[in-house]
Amino acid sequence: MQRHRTRFMVLALSALIGLVASEAKAGYIIQISIEDVTTLTTTNFSVLKGGADDTTNILQVNAANTITVGGAFNTSGTGLNLTGLNSVTNNPGTSDATISIGGTASVVAGVATSDDKFTIVITTSQTGFTSPTGAHGLLSDSDSSTISYTTGAAGDKQTIQSWYNAANANPVFPPTGPVGGISTPGVSYALPATTSTTSLSSLTESTAVSVAPTPYSLIDRVTINITGNSSNPNGKDVFTGTTTLTATAVPEPSSIIMMLTGMPLPLALVGLIVRRRRAIAAG
Repeated sequence: MQRHRTRFMVLALSALIGLVASEAKAGYIIQISIEDVTTLTTTNFSVLKGGADDTTNILQVNAANTITVGGAFNTSGTGLNLTGLNSVTNNPGTSDATISIGGTASVVAGVATSDDKFTIVITTSQTGFTSPTGAHGLLSDSDSSTISYTTGAAGDKQTIQSWYNAANANPVFPPTGPVGGISTPGVSYALPATTSTTSLSSLTESTAVSVAPTPYSLIDRVTINITGNSSNPNGKDVFTGTTTLTATAVPEPSSIIMMLTGMPLPLALVGLIVRRRRAIAAG
């Protein structure tokens, strides 16, 4: 009996794990493009939730909404190494909906041609958000990084841009392709020359959206332009980027009147009536 019970528990746990993994796969993905601008070579990667390169512990909190990139994933042959990639969301959302991406982009010493320029585009997206909703919402994003041994070459920068997609779709592949929906304008900052560890961050930008219908998808895209320094250690950028969709309230008409007059609604109406009568009497 004990043997059967143990076997049943193992099968039940296996089924649960399989269910969690299969459900988590749908609509949650990281798409990566690494372009060596100097040699005109581009390499594209995709890491799907629950796929071979997603090493998230399925028993951890929020495992279904986390992609931890590991396994056989290795970009060092491109001359630019991406490590520690991690994405987290709060799908299906609460009073706000969030999706983020973080990791380390470092130029590989001795692999890249001297002073190679790289463009790295990392797009993370998830479908199935159902909250928040409403006619008035705010799509916001910001990014930050800790850099070291960067050259400050012209055009070196980090950028974030976000999308709300009412069609509940992921971006098309390759990851530099078009993204449907309403987007933020995109905000960036330059990567200056430094040999020490330097922290940088962008301002938070926002775009008004109408959050309907549901479900919908959110897309977060971080782009890094970085130049190698032909030395060791080479240029490195430890980055993060976060997208947030928040419902915003619209003041009731009575609230608008109170803001304009500084009086409660009944007193404001009384004042209007008195002034109207005086104007009629004077005329």
